[in-house]
Amino acid sequence: MEPLTKIEEKVVGITEVQRGEMYEFARRVSRETLDEVCPALLRVALDSKRGLLKNQLGSVIFHLQKNERINTVIGLQKLIDAALIVAPEELFKILEGSDTDAQELARKIKSIL
Repeated sequence: MEPLTKIEEKVVGITEVQRGEMYEFARRVSRETLDEVCPALLRVALDSKRGLLKNQLGSVIFHLQKNERINTVIGLQKLIDAALIVAPEELFKILEGSDTDAQELARKIKSIL
């Protein structure tokens, strides 16, 4: 397993292809995983001290939350994107501490990075 500091360094230079692969993996998780993981990832994004989400991604997350669609596949995709920016270590802690779908998603995201 790769140290999180290496993953953090790689997140800065994430490509659209890598992002697309992560989004594809996120499409395959169960409804139960969405309901468990999305609220935790939203807290990570909102509690961030970095303040890097004052951009289009932050606006999308706000819109999804406002319209009560944060626990959807697109919500998960955007929350993963946000968590990789503001707190990748927390993202993996949440995913690895959840059900098998989430653990598999964490493993696949790490393999992409």
